[in-house]
Amino acid sequence: MKLPGRFYYGEFLERPNRFLTICQLNGRRVSAYIPNPGPMPDLLFPGVEVLLRHSPGTHRKTDYDLVCSRNHAILLSLDSRVPNWILAETLPTGQLAPFAQYHEIISEPVYKESRLDFLLHANEQPSCLIEAKSSTDARNGIGVFPRVPTKRGQRHLQELMHAVDEGYRAAIVFIVQRTDAHTMRPNDSIDPDFGAILRKAAKCGVEAYAWTTRFIEATHEIVMDRSIPVDLSPPILDA
Repeated sequence: MKLPGRFYYGEFLERPNRFLTICQLNGRRVSAYIPNPGPMPDLLFPGVEVLLRHSPGTHRKTDYDLVCSRNHAILLSLDSRVPNWILAETLPTGQLAPFAQYHEIISEPVYKESRLDFLLHANEQPSCLIEAKSSTDARNGIGVFPRVPTKRGQRHLQELMHAVDEGYRAAIVFIVQRTDAHTMRPNDSIDPDFGAILRKAAKCGVEAYAWTTRFIEATHEIVMDRSIPVDLSPPILDA
């Protein structure tokens, strides 16, 4: 998935609110929209190098998007929209083995009280509902989700369980936007309810998958990197 636009390296200064950052670019302060409302103090702190995309528009308050930050010499995508974009691009190719048999991909289907991310159809196969989640957090090689408690995420899992009861396949897909994660886990120390519902959902037949992504700095592309296991063993709580 190639990101369009012109890109510039800058320096993160501050984050006045969830969607606005102040960065230094070529010696001047600029405002940049951040397409991810979650707190990321490990990735966004004063002085860290960031990648800005020039994206002016008449209906925008800023001329830039903050799309990546530098972490241990590697640029990481922070855009929470990427999982949907990259899955929409990759699912039709058949490259994702669990979903390779599906030939019709519908984005943003409404199911029960939720708008999920994808509905897949195939001949003589149960239709499959997919909910995608973005993870930018990894600790000692373990990717985790969420960064903050998510009632919305819990509701999506409940809907996926209902879908299984009605004869659908249902899956939650974690897209870990970094290459240093080797396993994916629910972030029980932040949202134990999400972890508990995820484990219950898995026992009820909801499938859980995770893939890492890699940002190619030379071409400004985000590509699927590899599949990693989702570990649903009992919670690991912070001491």
